[in-house]
Amino acid sequence: MRGKRAKTLLVILSLVVAILSTMTRPAYAQSRSMGSNLLKVGDSTVKRIMPVPESDSTYADADYTEVHFRQNKADLDLDYMDNGKSLQHLHRVFDSLGIENVAAVEIIAQSSPDGGLARNEWLTEHRSQVILEYMNLHFPELSDRISLNTVTESWENLSMYVAQDPNLTEKNRTKILDIIDSPTMSVATKKSRLKNNLGSQSKLGNIYSYLLKYYYPVIRNTGIYVLHTVEPVTAFNMPPLVPYVEETSPVLPDTIGPAPAQSEPHVFEEPDSTPPERKRPVLAVKTNLPYYGFFRKDLGWAPIYNVEAEWYPTENGRWTLLGEYEFPWHMAKDNHECFEILNLQLEARRYFKKASNHSGHYLSAYAGVNLFDICFDGYSGHGFQGEGFGGGLGYGYVLPLGKKPDTRWKLEFFIKGGVYVTLYDPYDAGNPFQGKYYYEWYDAPNLFIRRNMIFRWLGPTGAGITLSYDLIRKKVKNK
Repeated sequence: MRGKRAKTLLVILSLVVAILSTMTRPAYAQSRSMGSNLLKVGDSTVKRIMPVPESDSTYADADYTEVHFRQNKADLDLDYMDNGKSLQHLHRVFDSLGIENVAAVEIIAQSSPDGGLARNEWLTEHRSQVILEYMNLHFPELSDRISLNTVTESWENLSMYVAQDPNLTEKNRTKILDIIDSPTMSVATKKSRLKNNLGSQSKLGNIYSYLLKYYYPVIRNTGIYVLHTVEPVTAFNMPPLVPYVEETSPVLPDTIGPAPAQSEPHVFEEPDSTPPERKRPVLAVKTNLPYYGFFRKDLGWAPIYNVEAEWYPTENGRWTLLGEYEFPWHMAKDNHECFEILNLQLEARRYFKKASNHSGHYLSAYAGVNLFDICFDGYSGHGFQGEGFGGGLGYGYVLPLGKKPDTRWKLEFFIKGGVYVTLYDPYDAGNPFQGKYYYEWYDAPNLFIRRNMIFRWLGPTGAGITLSYDLIRKKVKNK
């Protein structure tokens, strides 16, 4: 009887200690990952290696979800490993926490250290974009709280897995780590020596094939950290992950083929509200609002009519192309008032942040040409006529007027600076005025050459507040 009471008391005491320990853990210590924290390797298990979030803060907790990719692929495959369950878990996390309590989301993409470096850089970048697109599609409210981090060829993860592997002999473990951690060896040399110089080990077979089979598929992932300020209100009772093992031949092939499909695929049910397709902006039209406030006493309201068109080549790219046309054409000849300008400008922009729906900060480079006839001298009709050209750089900020990514309306603030050169001629009205103007020239008429004056300017060349509307949108299928 005493024995049973003692066991019961011991169990209760253990539960109390466990609860108190979770309540006093620092930031990130309570991080939960989808499924088991152990990875089965042959007949043994090792600790799963998870990336560390970069955010330096004191959030109450951080929940971690991991999505894996097939070899040499960057598309989101819900049937591969436990991706379907992982994303179900992610949706449950947000449902439990509430979007308003999510402080930040970090997407950390990495590739395994096999294949070519350039290809792995491409894969890492596109794997992060695939997850970012998924997040923007299902959780658009979080778009301004998401950050990206990429780790091309995570040698560090491979080193940590090898260091704790109980199946490798001390000699083979040291040989592998010496190659991975070498500060003088090039990446290409490391890959060649891992592939050709490791040899075999009893029960494991070819050591490089062993690494390919158990560790490389796990490293080939994109992790999602959800950093939040409150504890979740429901439990995530998800079954543990069944570690995926790629089948490899005991004889290493020259090229590594795609991983085989699982025999029991997991089905991930998309939320019912997800449309079968969506639309992305392709072309926006805009106009500079302050230009419409130009006023002259004799001309009256003389707006600088202007229209711009911005083309978005890709949905989540940073680069866009823009064309601008200004065409104020006002004249009051009897009062010697003339305000006529035709201005054409081409501009290339690069937005600071990817997948921002072409909003936020950007830098630009532009070039343009114009012709003008300007006369504001009501007494003598002294004016200027000529042509000019120029170019320079600009900075701006685009503010969506509504909920991203659904809004079509945006407000833009910008400034420009650069060089402008014009060839021109001054002119005066005839006296008495008979509706004619004459260039200022006091030599023989046959010696007159048009545009004999030149003016150069280096400094500010433009500023404005532009109203933009996404005029053309293209249907795209959900991935």
